[in-house]
Amino acid sequence: VSKRLLDLGLGYLSLDRAASTLSTGERQRMQLARAVRNRTTGILYVLDEPSIGLHPSNIYGLIGVMNDLIHDGNSILLVDHDTEIIKEANWLIEMGPEAGKNGGYVFTEGTIEQIKNDKKSMIGPFLTNHYDEKMRPISPIEQLFEFGKIHLSTNQIHTVHPLEVDIPKGKLTVVTGVSGSGKSSLVNEILYKKLSRRLNRSRVKAGKHDHIIGYDQLDKVINIDQSPIGRSPRSNPATYTGTFDLIRDLFAGTKDAKARGYKKGRFSFNVSGGRCEACKGDGIIKIEMHFLPDVYVPCEVCKGKRYNRETLEVKYKGKSIFDVIDMTVDEACEFF
Repeated sequence: VSKRLLDLGLGYLSLDRAASTLSTGERQRMQLARAVRNRTTGILYVLDEPSIGLHPSNIYGLIGVMNDLIHDGNSILLVDHDTEIIKEANWLIEMGPEAGKNGGYVFTEGTIEQIKNDKKSMIGPFLTNHYDEKMRPISPIEQLFEFGKIHLSTNQIHTVHPLEVDIPKGKLTVVTGVSGSGKSSLVNEILYKKLSRRLNRSRVKAGKHDHIIGYDQLDKVINIDQSPIGRSPRSNPATYTGTFDLIRDLFAGTKDAKARGYKKGRFSFNVSGGRCEACKGDGIIKIEMHFLPDVYVPCEVCKGKRYNRETLEVKYKGKSIFDVIDMTVDEACEFF
């Protein structure tokens, strides 16, 4: 089992690491190691992007473990984008051709060689390396720091040893390395937290470091991570991006809304007034099942539309507020 953990790029994990702190890719690879240990046969294993977070040098260990499962008489169904993994497939199914309503079709399938020669395939050119690669001209070394730099001097933290790092401003900098080499510790635990304290007046405590200089021309630092969007479980792309505020302004400005005295808040499903009170604007009702998982059913009053009848009677260009929030981004861009 230890060898399999090493093959899968998990050698950096401490034995008492809490399972809840593992990433999706780490959990799947951990389950793979256990599956190989059990030497099962006649099993179909389904994996959804186990290569998440893996360095290219760790990919081959993952491929080796999956091949061992196949040699034991098992089947593997894999969802992935990594071309090195795709090239190992005995049979490839390509979905598309685009996302959302323009997807959902199996438009190519076959062996790797068949897909490479299929002119309809979108992945084929990347398997043969025959794709148009738009390369930016390489900047001379003296221009890399034309806008200045952030200099970080660190002490040891987790797997990061004391080091000196220069990060050019106004450029794209990538921190790479094998799994567990200290990338996140360097960027998240030291650099981000230190800048957050200095620029955002945050109270987070940065990892051990000697000093950091060159941030004086920065206004703030923003960490884009995988934390849930918004402050409420009701948050969605429209509310998080502020689009919903503009949409509610438009509905409040219609003739019907003005005649009825409806303000902007009337078109929110988070407050009383315009929402359906039977489901509190959720559009669904939770039914608690004793000893079983809860069941969610559409609200019988609003039929899942989240708003009461009076609010839905107000139309903008023939559409109610529910019709609008039920649109895809593509549909909304065209509609507005």
